[in-house]
This record gives sequence, C-alpha cells and structure tokens, in this order.
Amino acid sequence: MPRSVNAVASRARRKRMLQHAKGYWGRKKNVWTVAKNQIEKGWTFAYRDRKAKKREFRKLWIQRINAAVRTFGLNYSGFIGQLKKANILLDRKVLADLAMNYPAAFQSVVNAAKGAASSSAPVSKKVAAVSASTETKKDNLRLIEGIGPKVQDLLNGGGIYTFAQLAAASPDAIREILAAAGSIYAAMSPDTWPQQAALAAEGRMEELKKLQDELDGGRVV
Repeated sequence: MPRSVNAVASRARRKRMLQHAKGYWGRKKNVWTVAKNQIEKGWTFAYRDRKAKKREFRKLWIQRINAAVRTFGLNYSGFIGQLKKANILLDRKVLADLAMNYPAAFQSVVNAAKGAASSSAPVSKKVAAVSASTETKKDNLRLIEGIGPKVQDLLNGGGIYTFAQLAAASPDAIREILAAAGSIYAAMSPDTWPQQAALAAEGRMEELKKLQDELDGGRVV
C-alpha cells in the first residue's frame, strides 16, 4: 500500500510561509528550514517591538514638550499639572505636534494653562467657586456656523472660550489649532468665524442669523 504524504497541502503551506520571506537575503528567502526559522524570529521581534514602539514614541513626545515649555519658564511635570487643573484634554502626541509645528497655538495652550494655575487657590471651596465662575464665562461657540462640539473642545484647548476671544483671533491662528487635530479639521474654513463671533459678542443675534443664512457650513456661498 503506497504511503500517503499529502504533498499538495504541505507544498501549499510552505508556499504561504515563503511568501512572508520575500525580501530576505540568501537562503532565508527560498530554503524552507532556514526561511521558517527566520520568519518565526521576525514575528517574535515584531510582537515585542509593537509594544516598545509605543514607549519610545511617548518618550519622544515628552522630550519635545519638555524642551518647548522650558522657553516659557516651566518644566514638563509642572506643565502637565497645570493642564489638568485647566481641564485641557490634549494628549502628549497633540501637544508635541503643536510644539514642533505650530508654536503660536502651543503658546496659546501654555497661556491658558498658566492662567488656570494662577487663578487656583489652596482652599477647596475657593477653587470650586473659581472653577464655577470660569465655567459661566464660557460661551456656547456652537452658535457659530461651522463649529460643532469637537471643534469647540479644540478651540477651548487653544485658549478660546468666549465669543470675544474668537472674534479677536485671526483665521490663521484658528487654522493652526484645527490642523493640530488632524487633516479632517485642517480642511475646515474658519474665515467667517471671527465675524460671526463679533456679532454674537455684541448681542446682535438677528444680524448673525441673517449672515448665517448666506453661509454654507461657515463658508460664503
């Protein structure tokens, strides 16, 4: 009785493995026993370094943030503590990108964090009163056409809380804050936001409504 070896399935299994060895040098790419060991070794390192990559990038972000805040008389730990007190929910990846590519927006974040830290008091009741008054000073920026909940959070993270602050900001400064959050927000057009905010800050809501009727998602039709 002939021996059954199932060569078709064995060959298919080896071909699948050798496809992972493309690009290796020498016998590692076409000799089964050598390629198999190299592939398994590579997979082991890939599993390990997927985790190590996260640690290395976190270290890099922290170094960049630390170097940037030193120019403002702060250190990394103090800056992160001030961000938490100011309830600015920007992660280290975004902060490092702002520090490297958008220094004006990063300075706005630092100023907002400093302002919140300077207004804090040691007594818990006074802290609660100050935070409550800070909340009441925030305007609903979503009344501006083109601004949604996420964009409002981004503007708050950039130190813009009221209609007056938004009216005083230039469209380029607003674009820097949006661009730091990704390409989706970088494509937005904030050219009319200061104009709308100025009307809202002065309480001219009818004029604001008339202007928004002429806009499409914040853009001039």
